[in-house]
Amino acid sequence: MIKTMRIAIIHIGQETNDFNPVPTTLRDYESFGIVEGPAILDTYRGVGEIGGFVDEVRNSGRPVEFVPIVRGWAVAGGRITQEAYRFFEQKIRQGLEAAGPIDGLSLQLHGACAAEGIDDVEGAQLETCRAVLGPNVPIVLGLDHHGNITRKMVALASAIVGHRTQPHDPYDTGRMGAQVMLRILFEGAKPVTAWRKLPLLSHQEQFLTAQGPMKIWFDRARALEADRRVLQASNYPMQPWLDVAEGGWSTVVCTDGDRALAERLADELADLAWSMRADFQKKDAVP
Repeated sequence: MIKTMRIAIIHIGQETNDFNPVPTTLRDYESFGIVEGPAILDTYRGVGEIGGFVDEVRNSGRPVEFVPIVRGWAVAGGRITQEAYRFFEQKIRQGLEAAGPIDGLSLQLHGACAAEGIDDVEGAQLETCRAVLGPNVPIVLGLDHHGNITRKMVALASAIVGHRTQPHDPYDTGRMGAQVMLRILFEGAKPVTAWRKLPLLSHQEQFLTAQGPMKIWFDRARALEADRRVLQASNYPMQPWLDVAEGGWSTVVCTDGDRALAERLADELADLAWSMRADFQKKDAVP
């Protein structure tokens, strides 16, 4: 008999603009609605990253019990206040502690969130999750591809998946995160991650994935995923409004137990982006 796996779900997001002097407050999150517990599954049925994750798991037919913890979202703005940061840190910790034993965590964040005094909010939230869950529970981290990948994210997440398109398709990202999680829990996949940080920033005129250099970069990541050993290959052209120590573009490759392959493919994607760095700086807008 196949064991029923208990998968917790946390979705918290905000995209920080360090050059916006107006802080993002808890009230900003409340204006979009903060949802906790089982109501999350009904509120986001078939919608967004949560909907994509849940639908993909259910369609797989695998025995899974969902343990939804908290969902909070705020529009892009200035750094989040310490009050907002502490609120969600507490919700994460208390929610996971109350959940009982879980087999995996789908942690759906943005990747470019900063708080007052904290550059890497997602890394700090991952740290909270690990403090409760320990080192062995798989955490699949879902991110906006404009996120800023940090050392802490790579060290603490079991696998990282990112949006595959701009305009974004969060539902698709949820589906991909579910596919990776199911391979870990039911097929015994052993994720290993390689990443490269590029000393690169750019305006957003060349950010659409349907054209130009971004399409070339993202299409190559999709081609790499045709190899079943590759759990996910994702590119992260960080949005340019973060003023943080680890800022810059990244590429992440997660394979099933093959470190050498992950390192080689991460090199390939990083080299490809670097070779097109001048094309990413091209401006087409009318002055």
